[in-house]
Amino acid sequence: MPTYLLTIAYHGTAFHGWQQQAGFRTVQQELVDAFAAIDCPGVHVEGAGRTDAGVHALGQAAHVVIDREFAPERLLLALNTHLPDDVAVQRVRRAPEGFHARFHSRGKRYAYRCLCSPVRPAIGRDLFHWIRRPVDLAAMRAAAQCLRGRHDFASFASNPGYPRKRGTVRALHHVHLLPRASGFDFVVQGGGFLYNMVRNLVGSLLEVGYGNRPPEWFADVLAARDRRRAGPTAPPQGLFLLAVLYARDLSPAGDEPGRELPTSGEVDT
Repeated sequence: MPTYLLTIAYHGTAFHGWQQQAGFRTVQQELVDAFAAIDCPGVHVEGAGRTDAGVHALGQAAHVVIDREFAPERLLLALNTHLPDDVAVQRVRRAPEGFHARFHSRGKRYAYRCLCSPVRPAIGRDLFHWIRRPVDLAAMRAAAQCLRGRHDFASFASNPGYPRKRGTVRALHHVHLLPRASGFDFVVQGGGFLYNMVRNLVGSLLEVGYGNRPPEWFADVLAARDRRRAGPTAPPQGLFLLAVLYARDLSPAGDEPGRELPTSGEVDT
């Protein structure tokens, strides 16, 4: 039976996250329903990871194994015909037998968007974190320098509600604070992320940006491996899953070591 890799975008505001949950609207359920509508009932849509309620995606990834052959472009059009306006499949690719969207991922790229303005925004409030006062972006950049590389990120991990199998050590390859009109984006790429990790990093960096803490405090928090030492969790609406990264041939060991192919467009860093 053929395996397909889907790249999915969604506006997360009206969803109770990615994962199917009885009695709640979720992205995964909408995709399952779309497959049922094209005469593929009971298909399991396996995502590369979960996103929480209110979090958006431009490049979420999921794989499906179905008992029918589709040309990728035909499957793309068929699914989008039956999906609501706040979800769209961006790309469909055939994947090798045994491919798994989560286990074969080499990493993810996220962006967290902040708007800094004393005036309440009238449009798009659910697409960024509104901050009422200016921040010191240079101080935040200085604080964030310690994040690159492999570290124990326990200080920036919320309790997921279930036992962790992999501990709290993760590797971040790229960390950027990008100025935007009236705000900034925090863009980060790594091999894996803990529950609420990006939002917790942003909440702590903002403590530095507000002048409540010096830049060197951030490295001390990282070393402490204690969530109580860090700042608050930033709200979900500013967070975007930009891309899930795979080898070019979608195999676990394909391509050259360290080479990664995003399933959506590149970010200007």
